[in-house]
Amino acid sequence: MTYPPSGQPHGEQNPGGWPHQPGPPQGPAGYGQGYGQTVCTWHPDRATALSCSRCGRPACPECLSPASVGFHCRACVAESQATQRVARTVSGARAGVEPFVTYILIAINVIVFLIVSIQAGSADNPSRSALWIDGALIPGAVSDGDYYRMVTAGFLHGGLIHVGLNMLSLYFLGPTLERILGRTRFAVVYLISLLGSSVSVLLLSSPTVPTIGASGAIFGLLGALAVTFKRMNYDLRQLAVLIVINLVITFRVDGISWQAHLGGLVVGAIVGAAMVYPSRENRMKVQVAACAAVLVVLAGVTVYKADKIVPYTCQYVSSEKATFCGPPEVFR
Repeated sequence: MTYPPSGQPHGEQNPGGWPHQPGPPQGPAGYGQGYGQTVCTWHPDRATALSCSRCGRPACPECLSPASVGFHCRACVAESQATQRVARTVSGARAGVEPFVTYILIAINVIVFLIVSIQAGSADNPSRSALWIDGALIPGAVSDGDYYRMVTAGFLHGGLIHVGLNMLSLYFLGPTLERILGRTRFAVVYLISLLGSSVSVLLLSSPTVPTIGASGAIFGLLGALAVTFKRMNYDLRQLAVLIVINLVITFRVDGISWQAHLGGLVVGAIVGAAMVYPSRENRMKVQVAACAAVLVVLAGVTVYKADKIVPYTCQYVSSEKATFCGPPEVFR
């Protein structure tokens, strides 16, 4: 026969049961209390001996995350994340974002080139492709109402070397600028630079000479990268040398549209400056207003210049003479 410990009245059991057992664990009030055990705050069916080192809530291993000191429960982790400031770049973009738009643009250009090559039956003579004929930037065709050519021409190329060099340049320049500007701002800079290069071609090129290629938009990235590096006090010498070399090649090598390169460089620098120089307080407003203003100016110049050019229509004629451009009445 077992007797109660000395001093324990007969017939009276202590809170933990008799013989003597410790009572139910006493945790923070209202959290996971159970008779004889502590249970997870979020999983009442799970007993646990662990708790949050910050608030003391009982929690199972699934509900705890390592912290600098001990472990924090899911509630404390969520609260910490909500109050934590997000690091931003000089443009207001979230820091540490991996480039994505750059690779999408490369993929689009390559896919379009493959389609044009299949249609033309050649990778080095795209002028027999219907997509090339309908998409190349010909100022006279823009005057005839084909304003979409101002964009489509930036995704067409004249051969393997042409598309290869442009995509290589985009691969090296794009990710750096995209990490600083963020995906949306980077895409805006690229597309407005493309339009700027097309407007420059419309203003300065012959009405019947076709212009294609992504190099105008890529020069825009060069301009935006230059003003961004200046804003961040980076060493500009290597980038300046790269820009000068490209400009020398542009003006010395035949077959390169200096009009597109110059227009893209200038517009890219303007839009890039609008992305990185405004103060934090009114950054978004200035960025949106500046981009809208540049688009309005480009649209106005396009409409004005297109009205001054004699309209030309371009159509596929034959495999020997793939494209013919002339006044619309020639085709009526």
